[in-house]
Amino acid sequence: MIANFFSKTKPATIFSIAALLFVYYFTATFLLHFEELSIQFLIKRIGFFILLGVFLMIVNFIVKKNKLTKDNLYALLLIVFLLGTYPEAMFSYRIVLTNMVLIFGFRKIYSLRSGLDTKLKLFDACFWIGIATLLYSWSIFYLLLVYVGMIIHQKLTVKNLFIPIVGFVAPILIYFTYCLYFEDAAFFYNKFNYEINLDFSSYRLLNLLIPVIFLSMVLLWSLLKVTPKVLSVRNNFKFSWDVLINHLLISAVIVLLAPTKNGSELFFLILPSAVIISNLVHLTKSKIFRNLILYGFLLISVFVYFL
Repeated sequence: MIANFFSKTKPATIFSIAALLFVYYFTATFLLHFEELSIQFLIKRIGFFILLGVFLMIVNFIVKKNKLTKDNLYALLLIVFLLGTYPEAMFSYRIVLTNMVLIFGFRKIYSLRSGLDTKLKLFDACFWIGIATLLYSWSIFYLLLVYVGMIIHQKLTVKNLFIPIVGFVAPILIYFTYCLYFEDAAFFYNKFNYEINLDFSSYRLLNLLIPVIFLSMVLLWSLLKVTPKVLSVRNNFKFSWDVLINHLLISAVIVLLAPTKNGSELFFLILPSAVIISNLVHLTKSKIFRNLILYGFLLISVFVYFL
């Protein structure tokens, strides 16, 4: 059964996840984003597939290093299922690159639990968020996650209060200097165009509506089922769980405000959603329900191409 197969980190399971991502990516490429077949087209697609693979490896490292899940590959598997479910998320270069940058910032935020090199981690996290903001302006909202992380992990001091601001401003000032040197300040200011789109008509399409409803229901179930168990145990994971919930909420706000509503914006939700749901899968005692959850995501990721 699928839940048992991915319950342990083994070469065979890692290879299976990579193969599944390959199938999703190139199926979506030829069905939704096919261009004239050429060497340039293949290099671009293969290069971007490798980038997604690197993203998954970094996510896996962060999840294991900070013990956001137990020793299983459910989170990684769910990320791949969600990428397959929302194929546009794999083809928005700006959003993928933004999340690739953000993942380095998230790594520092979640590692605040260790209590080591706190000031350096705060600076680094916001430095990466600053770069991500230059790529996708709404990424600025993740500054809130840094302060939430400080409060949850009890690292909020007068000095630590200003370090994130310095870290965030540093790459922006460097880029502004670069634009000013080449007399292109207008290009810099356009990076901070906070266009809001509240038109959700695209979500009425079944290929977005059904997956979003299913994901929302499983997320709600996960939060209601797992949160009481996490809070009842005295360990560091409950602090990470609080950060995860806030990560999810901030990502949801970004999705709601995003200027583009075609499913690509849902990339911001994939990481926190997958980690939260993977904890539900792990804690569910019934093997039947474990498999039902995973098979549910698998089936939806296939059926979206027929809706």
